[in-house]
Amino acid sequence: MAITYESIILFGVIWFADYAFSAVTQFRGELGPLRTAFQVFTTLVLAAYFTFFWSHGRHSLPMKTIAVRVLSLNDQPLSTIHALIRFAAALAMPIAILAAGKFVSGWFFLALPLPLVWCMFDRDHQSLYDRVARTRLVHDPRPPGTRSVDV
Repeated sequence: MAITYESIILFGVIWFADYAFSAVTQFRGELGPLRTAFQVFTTLVLAAYFTFFWSHGRHSLPMKTIAVRVLSLNDQPLSTIHALIRFAAALAMPIAILAAGKFVSGWFFLALPLPLVWCMFDRDHQSLYDRVARTRLVHDPRPPGTRSVDV
C-alpha cells in the first residue's frame, strides 16, 4: 500500500522536476549526452526525495498516512548517509536485474519482484534491500514527533 501511495506522490514530483529540466535544457528525449544528464538528474531528484524523508525520523505523506517508519536495526532514525545507502540498495537491485535480463538472459526479468517478494520468506519480513542496508520498516501509529510515555 505504501509503495502505491508513494508512487502517486512521486509521479507529481518527477513530472514537475523533469518538466523543469526539459524546459531549461530544451531536452526532447533524443539520444546523447543530454539524455544521460536527464537520467542522472531524475535519479538525483529521487535520491534527494527519499534520503530527505527517510533520514532523521522524517516521514513522507504516504508514510504518515500508513504510519510507517524507516529505522536502523537498532531502532534509531536513519542518518542521511544511511538513508542514501538504503536508496542505493533499492535502486541497484532492479537495475542489476534489468541489466542481467538484457545482456545475459531474458529469464532474469522474472526476478524483478524478488527484492519485495523476499519479505514473504524473510524471518523478520524485511525486503532484500532492507537486509542489505541494515534497515527495517516498522508500523508506528503515533504522530511524528511524539514520544511514548511509560506509565
